[in-house]
Formats: sequence, C-alpha cells, structure tokens
Amino acid sequence: MAQKDKSQPPNRDELEEIFEKTLRPLQSRNARHIFLILRDSETEYLTTYDMQPILVEQGNKLSKVELNNWLSAIQEVGLVRKASERGKPTTLPYERRYTFDLWKLTKKGRETSFQLDVFRGNTPIQVREKVVEKTIEKIVEVPVEKIIEKIIEKRVEVPKFPGLEETSFEDLDKTRTLSTHLLLMKSLYGKESMDLWSLSEHTGLTPENIVEFIENHDKSTSNTLYLLGEIPMDLRGKIMQRIGLSPRKNYTISLSPEGKKIAERLSL
Repeated sequence: MAQKDKSQPPNRDELEEIFEKTLRPLQSRNARHIFLILRDSETEYLTTYDMQPILVEQGNKLSKVELNNWLSAIQEVGLVRKASERGKPTTLPYERRYTFDLWKLTKKGRETSFQLDVFRGNTPIQVREKVVEKTIEKIVEVPVEKIIEKIIEKRVEVPKFPGLEETSFEDLDKTRTLSTHLLLMKSLYGKESMDLWSLSEHTGLTPENIVEFIENHDKSTSNTLYLLGEIPMDLRGKIMQRIGLSPRKNYTISLSPEGKKIAERLSL
C-alpha cells in the first residue's frame, strides 16, 4: 500500500479524525490544564498527587477520580501514556507506602503541542487582490481573524467573548468557542427547549462540555444567551454519572430572548 505524502494537507476524513478524536478531549478546559501541566513538567513523569496542587493554584479543584477520568480520556487518543509500573510522587515529599500511576506526554502529545503553535497570534493567509485597470494580481497578507470579523459584521453583531490566556491553544479556543455557540444555537433555534442528553446527541458535544461551556459563558458576560433549567436525572444519566461521564445535574436548555435574536439574525 502506498504511503500518504506527508507534504500534502490532510483530507476530509483525516481532519475528522484529528478534530473528533485526537483533539476532542482538549475541548475541555480540565483536559487542557492537565495536558499543559504534563507538557511543562521538568520531571519525566507526574502522578495525580503531583498534579492536584497545580490544578488548585489554577482554580481547578478536580477530585482524584475526575483527574484520573480525564487522564484516561487523553490516553485513549494517544496524547499521554501511563508507565508500566506505579511509583511515588516525583515533585513533592511523600513518605507513605501507597503508590500512584505515573503519567507523561507521548511523542504524539509533544508533537501535537508544537504543531498547535500555528494557531498562536495573527496567522496571515494569502488573498489575491486583482487590480482591473492594470490587469495584474497582487498578493496581500491579511490576518485570518480580520477576514472572519468582516464576514460576521455583515451578518450579525455577535457579542464579544472574554479573552483567553496566552497559550498554544489561544486561537484554537476562540474558533471552538464560536463553533460551539453556532452548534448550540442551530440545535435550539425554533424549539421551546431541549434536555441535556438530546442536545448532546444533536450537537456531538458531551453533556459535561455543554454545561461547562454555558456556565462559563454566563460567568463571563451579562449578555446571557442560554437558559438552564434543572430537572431530575434519568436512569441513563445516573449510570453515566456514576462512571464520571455526566454532570452532577440534568437540565433543560433553551435560548434566552437575546439568544433567539442572534440565532434569527444568523438565519440558522
């Protein structure tokens, strides 16, 4: 079988593989924090005992179970791996007999971190500008963010979202934030409300990511776009909750009056 020429850009199926599998866990702020802690570690391996204090300093109070669940999710897509033998913490004093799993980034994880650097700052793209009078073509360097802003300005005034910390994921996060808003608005537009699991199946986003996204948006702006209404957890939700794959509560979700206006202007 002929090998793919790596100098060629990925095709559609390969892009789906990248965004829906390799990068999917990194849609979560929790997973990104864990990924960056392992990337920036000065020791080869870290345990959950080493990671938890760093997460607390970042305002992220994950339990040991939640932390292990996120590590397993990142491991499944090949970005981190667990040592074959358990060991003691590598960065903190520890005298007990209990041992922990030892984690580190894989080669794929480190390469992913470096390759995501392309999204940092204003990445220019080439746009051909034709001057009719002289019938010549002029290549102009235009930041991709400016092009997106001009397209959006013609359609609707989208509320400004808070700035993100300057990491390798900064511009990827901005793109994903806008994409998530569009997915949620498209699914909710024209409906009175949807329950969390139906909205998850319709958008392809996990229930945990949906709730986290809406709650973080509400905390960062007074321009509320979504309404959460708590409802009892059904049997499926309770099972998923027990294995750490579901939020602690179930909700109905609907667009706020402002959210409906924006969705209508976007002609979703």
